[in-house]
Amino acid sequence: MKKILHIVNINNFFPELFEMTFPTVQAYAQRYGYEINLITERKFPGFHINYEKMQVWEAGKDADVNLLVDADVLIHPQFPDAATIVPPHHIGFNDNYNASTKFHLNHYFMRDGRDVGIASNFVVSYRSTHDVWEPLTITPEQGRRITFVREGDIDEYCISQNMAKYGLRYTGITWEPWQREYLIHTGTGDKPLALQMAREALNKWKNLTERI
Repeated sequence: MKKILHIVNINNFFPELFEMTFPTVQAYAQRYGYEINLITERKFPGFHINYEKMQVWEAGKDADVNLLVDADVLIHPQFPDAATIVPPHHIGFNDNYNASTKFHLNHYFMRDGRDVGIASNFVVSYRSTHDVWEPLTITPEQGRRITFVREGDIDEYCISQNMAKYGLRYTGITWEPWQREYLIHTGTGDKPLALQMAREALNKWKNLTERI
């Protein structure tokens, strides 16, 4: 089985945080047999940089499992392989919200009726659900009009629309409260807070007893 773990880190963004997050992700990939694809160059100029996550569409087209992990995510050593949590023919993600709170919904969302927006910090797909990564057929300017909270949500709009467009089934990665401790998304809006969260998580994990 070919498994690829994708991380977007263009222009060496926030290196102080990445030097803490990346070793945890790298260890996870090695433990469960994922090839790492570190995305460092732009292929969608004009769109917000978050949209570079759609490079998974091309880079992961021959993989059985694709896993996208944000550069500001830490993964505990005991966290299981996402491919063992997400059922076949599903997509899995760490968090979701009502799509209508962030996006102008088109006919795909209306027809689907689930109103699900996918947080893109940790997303897993199978070969059968690879359509979730299909890039949009719109211009960057059109993309800026679709999201009304943050321009940077265009990546989440894309994968959320694709889930609705293709009627893809989904499941959560961290539905159980204890699992939330094993997958930490620091965010980068408040850099001092992100660094603090990363340090506290790494220190806490040193003393955790095995739960899995």
